[in-house]
Amino acid sequence: MSGNDTRANEATRQPSLLVVPPSGPVTAHALRLHPGESLMPSLRSAADVILARIPPEKCSSAFVLTAVGSLKDATLRLANASRKNLKTDIGTSTNTSGGERLGEAKGNDIRRWRQRFEIVSLVGTFSRDGGCHLHISLSDAEGKTIGGHLIDADVFTTVEIVLGTADGISFVREHDDATGYRELVPLQLPAYSTGTWYQWGKQIATTFLLGIAVGSIMQLRK
Repeated sequence: MSGNDTRANEATRQPSLLVVPPSGPVTAHALRLHPGESLMPSLRSAADVILARIPPEKCSSAFVLTAVGSLKDATLRLANASRKNLKTDIGTSTNTSGGERLGEAKGNDIRRWRQRFEIVSLVGTFSRDGGCHLHISLSDAEGKTIGGHLIDADVFTTVEIVLGTADGISFVREHDDATGYRELVPLQLPAYSTGTWYQWGKQIATTFLLGIAVGSIMQLRK
């Protein structure tokens, strides 16, 4: 297929449906990782423990609010990776230097850096079924930055993490034929939706009745 054909198909493709289900309160969960711990398994375990404490009908979503710390070993999957080897308009050249190339299957360039880094950014989401998607940015001793999809890393001195959960939301992952990956589908939990409207109804009714009572008292005092 030529470049013109690809752009024509993209032009006729229907836009994505934007679905942003409303959520309830967000709760923060803080933890610290110690020297030598593996970052990815530790994050997965923390998310599993946090979600296990919360009833599934109340919350089934977790995400990284903030993170700071240092690493001494990191393995990332770099940009332009796709199981479908999707064509892009940015070319196929890779300018990222350094790192030990571990594999390049179906467009996935995975590299490992055996050196010390400071965490500049860590973002991502977790599902109750164990699925997760995390990206990380790291700065080396000269301030140069690398980033990509987090495969794993080892803690050097410390990693301070705050994970968040949002009531009423479920993070589900379903296979996407366009990418070849299981992609995020945020859903509102039915039980929470019903319960929320019930609570709001109670508050409105209580306020209304309280207003009537106060009005009646004022009338009696006249």
